[in-house]
Amino acid sequence: MTVLFGTVEYFERAIYNYLNENQLKEISEDSLYVITSKLKKEILDDFVCDERIRLECLENLKYAISMITQNKEAV
Repeated sequence: MTVLFGTVEYFERAIYNYLNENQLKEISEDSLYVITSKLKKEILDDFVCDERIRLECLENLKYAISMITQNKEAV
């Protein structure tokens, strides 16, 4: 299945990939901040698109982070 840039699934996968690549066993506030900053920069600076799509991507990123944070608290 293809995951498209800007979807909630894309951002969830990007966050978990970053954690795996950096061998982080748990999600901390610091790691989420670093990951979020990188993804926001990518959305705002590198991704060429209509402003409406850019805002939708930012909302999807927020939603992905909230889902991951909720899952972390449930464990």
